Amino acid sequence: MSGPPPVKDTTEWPNGPAYLCAHPEVHTKDYEPGEALPLGVPIHFESDLFKGSVFLRLRSNETNPDDKAGHTAYFHKKKRLWQVVVQGQFKEEIDLSNLLLGDFYEKPMLGIPKGSIMKVYQKFMEAISPGIVMDMISDKPKILTPFGANTQTMRIDLPGNEPEITAAAGNMQEDTSLLLGKEFSSKTSSKSRRKYLSKPKNSAKYKVNPAHVYTFEMYDHSMNFGTYHQHVFGNYKIDMVDSMNGQALAFCLFTRDKRVVFKFPLWHERLINDMKKKQTAQGAN
Repeated sequence: MSGPPPVKDTTEWPNGPAYLCAHPEVHTKDYEPGEALPLGVPIHFESDLFKGSVFLRLRSNETNPDDKAGHTAYFHKKKRLWQVVVQGQFKEEIDLSNLLLGDFYEKPMLGIPKGSIMKVYQKFMEAISPGIVMDMISDKPKILTPFGANTQTMRIDLPGNEPEITAAAGNMQEDTSLLLGKEFSSKTSSKSRRKYLSKPKNSAKYKVNPAHVYTFEMYDHSMNFGTYHQHVFGNYKIDMVDSMNGQALAFCLFTRDKRVVFKFPLWHERLINDMKKKQTAQGAN
């Protein structure tokens, strides 16, 4: 479900070697379908289930000149390799247990080890993503995590009270009291909220409210989009170009029945070049 790869040659990518774009089911206000989206700038978008903005930083890439100070300050003394902040309103009530971060894939992943190695890797992923659903060895793999348990920071506000998204991208205060009740106020840690909502019996009690504004932050220290390598077990790296079988990694939120809340694929020039090599080899045969 990555959508079509970028049309522009990799030498013309504005944030090369990476290329951020919107999935065909997500419509951006100021950009054409498939057009490269900027880094360090709020991007207004809309899908059938959500309307709002997304803001992305990649540690490895140059950012918009207006965000250079914020980019430097955000990553200073942190191991994080990327940050995404999404802000907006859902268009309908959805059970929290039915909202999943991650992605569904249409083609099998390549070179994926099985047996004990996969079990160790799965335990590693379960440690950093509570409630993860991982199926990497089937013909149509999926990697999914509960929305409420795997956003590092979340706040819910009445319209007009939400923080400005670029301010939220700097230092956002957790506050889920409008969703979970007064016991989850701004004084409650995100760790407590994530632990609580990682249990399906708890997340099934709540629905997102279209009358509220949701602001949530995600970040990670293992996936380097500058090289397209996943760093696991210390210095061990998995080359995602080899694994993804021509499919882009993406920042996504789905319903359990695969409806797109938002999806922003992030291609890499190495992935595109690998696809071209394989196409040329197939043509020669």
